[in-house]
Amino acid sequence: MFGKPIGRICLTVLLLASLLTGASLASPRQAEAAAGVRYESKTVMYNGKSFSLQYAVIDVKNPYLRVMSVTAKEGIGHDESLASIVNRTGATVAVNGTFFDAYTTKDAERYPNGLLLNEGETVFSGENQSLVIPVGKTPDIRKLSLKVKITLTDAPSKRYTFSPWSVNRYYGASNQEQSVLFTRAFGEKVSFVGVKAVIKGGKIVTVTEGTATIPADGQVLLVGKADMNKRNILPYVKAGNLVDVTHTVLDLESGTTYDTEDYEAAVGVGPKLVTNGKMDVDPARDGFQDPKITTNAGARSFAGIDAKGQLVLGVSSAATMKDLAGALIKLGLTDAMNLDGGASSGLYAEGAMKRTPGREISNAIVVKRYAKPQVQVFLNGKIVNEIYGYMEKDLTMVPLRGIFERLGATMQWDSTGQVLTVQRGESRLVLRLNSRQAIVNGQAVQMDAAPVVTAGRTYVPLRFAVTALGGKVVWDNKLYRASITTPQ
Repeated sequence: MFGKPIGRICLTVLLLASLLTGASLASPRQAEAAAGVRYESKTVMYNGKSFSLQYAVIDVKNPYLRVMSVTAKEGIGHDESLASIVNRTGATVAVNGTFFDAYTTKDAERYPNGLLLNEGETVFSGENQSLVIPVGKTPDIRKLSLKVKITLTDAPSKRYTFSPWSVNRYYGASNQEQSVLFTRAFGEKVSFVGVKAVIKGGKIVTVTEGTATIPADGQVLLVGKADMNKRNILPYVKAGNLVDVTHTVLDLESGTTYDTEDYEAAVGVGPKLVTNGKMDVDPARDGFQDPKITTNAGARSFAGIDAKGQLVLGVSSAATMKDLAGALIKLGLTDAMNLDGGASSGLYAEGAMKRTPGREISNAIVVKRYAKPQVQVFLNGKIVNEIYGYMEKDLTMVPLRGIFERLGATMQWDSTGQVLTVQRGESRLVLRLNSRQAIVNGQAVQMDAAPVVTAGRTYVPLRFAVTALGGKVVWDNKLYRASITTPQ
């Protein structure tokens, strides 16, 4: 019987204390929104030498933060200043990423030298020691290989399966044996010599030897006209033929294969520096022979993980690989690897460039802070990786298209009436923007909030999406993850 008055007295005392001291009573969520990243600068002694380290420590599990692999604005093969990447992405922290062909005179051929993966999709294929951010938000450094397999089907009994040479890298007009898969990460168009198949919705929609436009939600397969391709691949490159493109990640240390969707981001660089708190420097093992890497000292950038499982991104004064590894162990990192360095080395944190690269770069590792907590959405065990949900006060909003398209639903948008109609089998769903009332199979249903459009995507309350699907949801508060299961 005394619970309520005592509660009011305690709240009054706290408010008075706040007013008298000038302190603010931030909610746990407000505190979480402001936390998650800290910047530090230290001088570390190792091997009789001092090394200046500047770095940011990131709590990857903070729901307001996401780690991304970002390429230059114009796409793969191009470069951009780190400052421009920061401004374009709204980064809270940014460091240069993997090596690239910095010395080529051809502006569109400054290709990365390491694998890149972002939001569950292959950006650039490769095989490297890699910083990985799995959907479980436990950063790690593993040796990975990004694999792509394409199956072309001309008839139920006529199909051909192969692995393209790469994703988003062209090998020149003289290499007519090549086959390359291009995604929108490359740019908008492919005009190289060869046969181009435009893929959308699991089908080849057009075939051309001219310029091909890459669909925003599709790919372009380029096939050279060498005799072997004429025999094996090109007979299946026809408009209307079915295409299955499978992207996987092979963990070369464990031999386990994963879906690319199991990763939020990955950047392949190296060499590796630290494993389980011990020096682990072997440039030859990791594919390096250049003295700039194997023996010489130079300005460095690095990525690592500390004892708390937090991501550490930073830069160092001139160091050899072994000296850098020793300094990072002294700093307390349990695992670490080298990033591109020298004139590419750069770090942005605390709203300022802590080190400005001496040249434009092709890619960067970016940490972005959102105004609202980001929610992972799983549907029947698979993450909707390219589109996150978010929390609005205590209401979870989820991407309608990302969920329903994965269930094979079709969508029709009436721009005049601002009405979205979703059809899945016999089920029909009608939504109107700015209206909390939806029609599900002819019955009016009241939603917790009206559908909203953000960045061209429609979001609806999680509870409504689950109800409309006849499913169930499990909430993971540590990962801010909503796992939806629906009848198959």
